[in-house]
Amino acid sequence: MLSFEDFSLSYGENPPVLQDISLMIKEGESLLLTGESGSGKSSLIHAVNGLAYQYYNGKSRGKLLFQGEDLSSLPIYKIALRIATVFQNPKTHFFNINTTRELLFTMENMGLDRAEMDRRMEELLSIFPIEKLLGRNIFALSGGEKQILALASAYLSGCPLLVLDEPSSNLDEGSIAVLKTMLQTLKEKGMSILVAEHRLYYLMDFIDRVAFLEEGRLSKLFSREDFLALPEENIKSMGLRARSKPSLSLPEWKNEGALRYQKEENCASFSFGKIYGIVGENGIGKSTFLRKLSGLENEKGSHFSLFGKELRKRQRLALSAMVMQDVNQQLFGDSVEEEMELGKTGQKRCLKERCEGILDGQENEQNKTRPHNTTKEELLSALGLSELKDRHPMSLSGGQKQRLALAATLYQEAKLFFFDEPTSGMDQKNMLRIARLLKSAIREDRIFFLVSHDYAFLQEVADEVVEMSRLFGSSQRKVDSCPLL
Repeated sequence: MLSFEDFSLSYGENPPVLQDISLMIKEGESLLLTGESGSGKSSLIHAVNGLAYQYYNGKSRGKLLFQGEDLSSLPIYKIALRIATVFQNPKTHFFNINTTRELLFTMENMGLDRAEMDRRMEELLSIFPIEKLLGRNIFALSGGEKQILALASAYLSGCPLLVLDEPSSNLDEGSIAVLKTMLQTLKEKGMSILVAEHRLYYLMDFIDRVAFLEEGRLSKLFSREDFLALPEENIKSMGLRARSKPSLSLPEWKNEGALRYQKEENCASFSFGKIYGIVGENGIGKSTFLRKLSGLENEKGSHFSLFGKELRKRQRLALSAMVMQDVNQQLFGDSVEEEMELGKTGQKRCLKERCEGILDGQENEQNKTRPHNTTKEELLSALGLSELKDRHPMSLSGGQKQRLALAATLYQEAKLFFFDEPTSGMDQKNMLRIARLLKSAIREDRIFFLVSHDYAFLQEVADEVVEMSRLFGSSQRKVDSCPLL
């Protein structure tokens, strides 16, 4: 069905990101594509769906054939009629506000008549009971629900091949279970599946083969049985995540400390010098909670204080630095090195001007035990980015962008640090890198908040775990739920 024959890919005049790939995906086969961040997984996906050529100035040699046709020579709309793609960020899929209209748009765009559209919708709903998603505002959906909608749209396309790029990123356990069920069903329906993924455990029951990429080359190709038989030491040496579901066993949140967030009779308190893991289902309000604490979002009836003194919105903003879930929204420099410097000087001045009187006295006390600031070079080195300092941030892989945003954030003069899914789509090696860096960067004058569904990561780095459903008791309720199947 899909075959790579001595296939290599480069962007512009840069060195190849894929080299001499020879691989065939058979009809009805499920292939897992894995490897460390930057190994070429997304580039291979982009070559298959045509984005490498149409949008990223990709140049190739060798052959990439789908059902005998050369994909590099096909216009992207013709590829889309043959190959359906589900991206890491489901927001990139959608063109409509209404969920039902979005599903219909997929079929309308393919030129299907009304009778065929009705038939496919009926078939979809008979396979996946997702009626509760119909007629909804897409922007009101949780991350898991958006990913499910994207998968449903891919199924409606009728394409024989489905490619997915890190589909479980930012999903909670319930959403991952739904994703697994849907993929299993699509495989049973005869659909071929190519999935690039770091989170392995939910795929182990139904994938047929595993392709391991290393520095742009196909390093190893395993059958499912051979991959499951590999010793755990081999998996770790390859930089891969565990093949079994991770667990989380950490001290519960103590609700004490100098930073206070109060709403009505409820109060949440946090201590300096600690790393808090914030967990909960998709849609429950974890990211919203970070925006409130950081000053990016106000809430009627809520009050914030530090060392007993009121914290206004502008003051919270001055105290805060954040890594967003979508790091493309916060990378503005023309190089990695320039990105590190953006905001640092202004942050320090803003902190002094807006928070004078709140930190007085406390600063001196905390400085007694505070180590020297980590240098720009040390941060880049700790995250494996030193050799990329002259690269444009937009030329980096998704994992490299994530690490750059984290390094630039830690370089700022701030007291409250917020990290929203900092290991999204991250391999084992770089997840541990980030965990070690955060543990070394926490100080007596800082608080770290980590929103994450990555239990392996939180187990490595967090001091206490905050369960959002218990933060304010019954007043904190889940906005959207995802267990549909």
